[in-house]
Amino acid sequence: MNNLNIGFIGIGLMGLSLVKRLSYLDYKIEAYDKNLEKLDPLKKMSNIKLIENASQISKFNDIIILCVDKTESVKEVVFEKNGIINNANENTIILDLSTTLVNETINFANQLNKKTGASWIDAPVSGGPDKALEGNLAIMVGGDEKVVDNVKPILEAISSKFTYFGVTGSGQIVKMINQIIVLNNYAILAEAASFAKAWNVDACKIPEALSDGHAGSNLLKDLFPRIVNRDFAPKGYASQILKDLQMVSKLAETKNTPIPMSSLTTKLFTILTNSAKENLDGTSLVKLYESKKI
Repeated sequence: MNNLNIGFIGIGLMGLSLVKRLSYLDYKIEAYDKNLEKLDPLKKMSNIKLIENASQISKFNDIIILCVDKTESVKEVVFEKNGIINNANENTIILDLSTTLVNETINFANQLNKKTGASWIDAPVSGGPDKALEGNLAIMVGGDEKVVDNVKPILEAISSKFTYFGVTGSGQIVKMINQIIVLNNYAILAEAASFAKAWNVDACKIPEALSDGHAGSNLLKDLFPRIVNRDFAPKGYASQILKDLQMVSKLAETKNTPIPMSSLTTKLFTILTNSAKENLDGTSLVKLYESKKI
């Protein structure tokens, strides 16, 4: 039994899987989401207590995990009315698993520490809800290394690998590198599936056929079958993908770094999200190829 109490804010697709994972490992968790309906799946779990606001979370928990959708949401739960800052102190550690703007992450960390003495670890994750539930995420970590040691058991509980990169903000930089690799692959795999369909190739055989060659990858194995089968049930929203690609663009501009592939993928996801009437998975990008909207 874990004696460590933790707070958890953000019960979306990833957050729900992570809370379940930590609950199965006997962590005692106080959970909050501004959308109270998202807390419903947790009501019958004995070691999870549902909390009414973020301020209460920081009153009784030294370690607080954030897993929210965007930078603005991080700011809201930490600094605005009923935010973490109201009860944070020098023992408080924010472990932020969200994907957020690097400069804002650094500002948040400095502001929180100056006002309360609390520490901030940026630890964005990659792998999706299924791997979160299995404890097989990849995590990129930035922050004070001594503080990271304090949350190491949690990082080990939810990841197959976590890697420490250095000062606060480092984790978010590496997450953007991850997103360049992963999110451009959505467009490439959708293009490949569309090409296979045009030539009446049995696309279902493609992942196995190419698995031992240079084209073999986790994304080919996991994403390609969902694209071929038009399985658009969200494991991550297309709108979130667009948000991350836009963050890549902002970072690239600060260093005048060319990102032609990511720029094209950003345009594709912009078209998709502007035309979609529902929150679909990024695999739904293949719709653009089939409708010849590009």
